[in-house]
Amino acid sequence: MELSSLSNSPDVQNYKPEIHLSLSRVGVTGVEKVIRIGEPGAEQSYHAQLECFVDLGPKQKGAHMSRFDEVVNEAIGEFAVEGSALRAELLAQSIAESVRERQGALRAEVTITARYPENKPAPVSGIETQEIYTLHGAALAGEKGTRRIVGVTAQGMTACPCAQELVAATARDRLSAQGFEGTRLSRSLRRCRSQPTTSAG
Repeated sequence: MELSSLSNSPDVQNYKPEIHLSLSRVGVTGVEKVIRIGEPGAEQSYHAQLECFVDLGPKQKGAHMSRFDEVVNEAIGEFAVEGSALRAELLAQSIAESVRERQGALRAEVTITARYPENKPAPVSGIETQEIYTLHGAALAGEKGTRRIVGVTAQGMTACPCAQELVAATARDRLSAQGFEGTRLSRSLRRCRSQPTTSAG
């Protein structure tokens, strides 16, 4: 029995569909890559997850799924060869524009989420602490051009009632030393204080 070669296999995605229906958000999710973001010589490694989707016209049967990963790898490689600063939103733009062109799509959307640690000393003890941030980059490429956005998710902290009282006591002492007293002191403290989210109320 003679096996046919892959090169002779039909390209089903290039066939005209029997029923002409547009397809939206055809693509891949959970693509994991390690990318380096930052100015040349000061780059930092990020563990990134990518999502890439295209909107196809009614005369297209489907998308070539292998081309998504090809474009992602090529885009990352191009930034590395050029030696230019790699930014998440610019990488998303490069991928979106290339995917749209190769798939012959009406529109392409790419999102990147990259997690990275940042070491900071504690304000009093000076002990090194680590915080995890998430960088977000996205791009939407269409016939009229490409739009991109960038953002970051950072850790936050809410004040518990006991910590708030300690801060209030310190503020009271400092305001008193500056000449605040009586009603003026109480009014200033009320304006400075915020209701902690960990307390009932």
